[in-house]
Amino acid sequence: MTFKKVLNKALPVLATIAAVLTFSVASAHTGAPSGAALLACEAKQKSQACQYEGAHSDLYIGTCQYMPDQLLCVRNQPIQKKVESEKTETEEKHEPHKK
Repeated sequence: MTFKKVLNKALPVLATIAAVLTFSVASAHTGAPSGAALLACEAKQKSQACQYEGAHSDLYIGTCQYMPDQLLCVRNQPIQKKVESEKTETEEKHEPHKK
């Protein structure tokens, strides 16, 4: 098989893979903002410090920003993970046992 034939067969596959990877990266930040991020800036002004607890009780720290016309807390610090000792009894029951 010649290089041109191999390229003609491989090109559509490679283009599809590139399109899928591009879409998955681009969609990582889509969707409605978190209700907690909106509430964190409810009584604040743009650029004021804010923080809120995420879905897994992790702490998000940032500043209030307009996105696009709603004021919400935009993280500008590393996510502070919940400390193991702070886990609830329910969370501990759902974790796999360590040996």
